[in-house]
Amino acid sequence: MSIDKAKATELRKPFPRESVGQLPKGGQMLDYVGHAAVTDRLLTVDPEWSWEPFAVDEHGLPAMQGRNLWIRLTICGVTRIGVGDGMSAKECIGDAIRNAAMRFGVALDLWAKENLVEFAQAAARPQAEPGQHDQHKSDRSVDAEPAPAKSMTARTRGELFALFGQKGVSEADQLAGLNHTNGTAHTSRSQITEAEAKAAIKVLRTRPDAKTEEQA
Repeated sequence: MSIDKAKATELRKPFPRESVGQLPKGGQMLDYVGHAAVTDRLLTVDPEWSWEPFAVDEHGLPAMQGRNLWIRLTICGVTRIGVGDGMSAKECIGDAIRNAAMRFGVALDLWAKENLVEFAQAAARPQAEPGQHDQHKSDRSVDAEPAPAKSMTARTRGELFALFGQKGVSEADQLAGLNHTNGTAHTSRSQITEAEAKAAIKVLRTRPDAKTEEQA
């Protein structure tokens, strides 16, 4: 099942300025759309939209994974996954619905800008020394030797660095940002594996192009 073009366009429609708030994050003020505005958008597109937790606890309440709540959001018969966190169940539910709604394009432009800020901040953080990374690995279980990681292919390499350029990520920030995304401590591009490169590509695709940011 799929959502028809008109409803998909309505879901992605930019929110009016009065519906957009701001929150401090990483020394910057980031735009966001609250739970009420997102709920209003969902009701406009599909009055019968619904959500459900991945699991319930012994009391029949949504089961939490630490401070995270994973949900399935269904709009016009299409279901997509989201996750939220917060200090209370109410905050977790609202955040999870906003996150899942983003998978349908709701306030996607605002989420993309927030992710781009997080990527830049990660790139600016000092990276762990190689020795520290090796020590962390030595603390893990050695019951079974993992299979050797597959080196990044030429095709994936080309796609990854083309995206870095398209998204305006400087050469100096590329390796640091990729290390943060994958939890690695590489000191050279030659150490990037195929799986790590594809994970970074997936993240980069959600972010606006450099030209889009300049025009905004």
